[in-house]
Amino acid sequence: MQALWAVYQREVTLYFKSFIGYGIAVALMGFIGFYFQLILTDVLNAQAMGQGGVPAADLASYIVSVFVFLLFLISPLLTMRLLSEESREGTLELLMTLPMGEWVFVVGKFLAAWTFYTFLLGLTLIHVFMFAQLGPVNPGVFFSAYLGAWLYGGATMAICIIWSAITEDQLVAAFLGATVILMLYLAGSIGGNVGDSSIGSQLANVVRELGLQPHFQETMLNGVVRAQDIVYFVLVIVVSLFVATLIVGTRRWRAS
Repeated sequence: MQALWAVYQREVTLYFKSFIGYGIAVALMGFIGFYFQLILTDVLNAQAMGQGGVPAADLASYIVSVFVFLLFLISPLLTMRLLSEESREGTLELLMTLPMGEWVFVVGKFLAAWTFYTFLLGLTLIHVFMFAQLGPVNPGVFFSAYLGAWLYGGATMAICIIWSAITEDQLVAAFLGATVILMLYLAGSIGGNVGDSSIGSQLANVVRELGLQPHFQETMLNGVVRAQDIVYFVLVIVVSLFVATLIVGTRRWRAS
């Protein structure tokens, strides 16, 4: 545990001291702030026209959904350097000589990235609190939406770490990670198209269940917390970190 904490602490410090980390935060808040302004304008216009109350809980869900959509950019940018930079600079082999398992190295870096992601997700609460001034926020929807976004982010970053372990080029790792996330994001729609074809609904269900959106967009974003959705995200994280650990272990074996 001491080695895990050392890796975690080192990486968290790098995130909060790096220009890239704060650059992502500023760009993210700027984009969501612009989106928030558009929604707020529509809400105020509706109020002026006397079209009823403001569904603040739904508006909070919109902010979370936009944040999750941007994960195909956020997650690759947060994880692209974690292992690829160490490999490119030759420090990965050096770190692998230390008395710690590969899983400690990989999990420590992942938890640090997840911590900074949690910080970014927490920044969006500013807009939710603003929405709360317009009307009551449903606590159930609020909790499930943010829980889903938190797990969703962990899953996508774990997937991206695999590519960071495979290649020494950070841009290549980011591109491949973004591609896989986008494919999993669209898997629900792809599954629907397959279901309409002659291949059959069974394959469509498999493709659909492998996707990220069916476990978030249709359930947790709307206040429905299902055990199978939580298990799905946890399995994606565990399997992805296991694969990344195997890749790092292979590099240690070659270096020895």
